[in-house]
Amino acid sequence: MRWLVLALAVIAGAALLYRHVATSSGTANAPTRAGKAGASASAGSPRASTALPSTKAADDLDDRPFVDVRAELERRAERGDAHAAARLGRAFAQCNGYVPVDDAQLESWVVEATARGVTLNVDGHPLGPDALLARLKANQAQRARDCANAGGIDEQDPRPLAFHWTERAAALGDADAQALYGNLAFATYSARSAIVDAEELRERKRLARDYLERALAGGDALALQQMYLHYAHGTLYPEDAEAAYRYLYAYSLTPRSAEMAPAALTGLLDEAAAALDDGARERARRAARDLAACCMSPGSP
Repeated sequence: MRWLVLALAVIAGAALLYRHVATSSGTANAPTRAGKAGASASAGSPRASTALPSTKAADDLDDRPFVDVRAELERRAERGDAHAAARLGRAFAQCNGYVPVDDAQLESWVVEATARGVTLNVDGHPLGPDALLARLKANQAQRARDCANAGGIDEQDPRPLAFHWTERAAALGDADAQALYGNLAFATYSARSAIVDAEELRERKRLARDYLERALAGGDALALQQMYLHYAHGTLYPEDAEAAYRYLYAYSLTPRSAEMAPAALTGLLDEAAAALDDGARERARRAARDLAACCMSPGSP
């Protein structure tokens, strides 16, 4: 039964790029048994690189399967190609072990999970079969978009690679990588190492906020999405449900929100709005319209 719990937890937690990669407050907990009844799972300025920029950007490789171009991407990233480093970071963070799963298979898993007493907790609340199936379908559609060209990645622990390449891309000036840096910066630390390496963690947090705010100031819409995550989970900023909804709603108004599967984005908006009363939702939406004005370009800065 463990494979079923793992599969459901992975798919249910994949609604948003890097959503469940970072710290404990933003990750799905490891699957655990729930007794005899069944099982449950929960889903200063940035340093500048001294590397010379590559003479050939990696975007000519975008349409080729990741496993076929990985070595070339790594060579280019080492030479200073920010786009290559960013693609490596995204692939390792989001697509390790990805395989397509159709709706019929998801429905079969939910039926089997229900029959075996498996439940999935999201943000501390169990999902019923219908809600679980809807979430799985939306999130699998999102993962299919994010990983369309990134099947076949099979790293035992992709987190160090995801952070290494995202860190390099951010240092080279890639705005998306700068926005995403904070969602990977603490992925490789355990509770024990966090105490030992407290000073390094404080520096990474400072750098993560600096990068994120720089990306937002530069008009990168992905920074709006990531602001939502950090306010929702209290990672880089104190937890604030209204601020989280404000940033997510702002992101939904930008052209880049089309990168998300509609059902996945709608689900996130509904979840974020549910924590607020009518007045707070309306206040957040008004403020979001002003926030979105920074980031109306269809692509990255």
